[in-house]
Amino acid sequence: MKRVVFAIALLAGCNKPTDDACKQAILNIKHLHGTDTLSDQSDIDGEVRRCRGGSTKEAVACAIAAQTLEQLDKCDFNKPVDK
Repeated sequence: MKRVVFAIALLAGCNKPTDDACKQAILNIKHLHGTDTLSDQSDIDGEVRRCRGGSTKEAVACAIAAQTLEQLDKCDFNKPVDK
């Protein structure tokens, strides 16, 4: 039983984005919203942790690639993942 739980937990973690990808996505989101100059860019550790816990690799890649707010709205960025 423990092996099954471990395997499920391992598979669930496979679709988690990296810290660097989350940081790129967050910086792009701030840029698109026009808030990239309002705060210290080096202080986004909490946002990166939330991104890693609540986003998929695909959603983060979408947020990085978004060039407009409309494109960003189509991304499932930082939304709870079904377990």
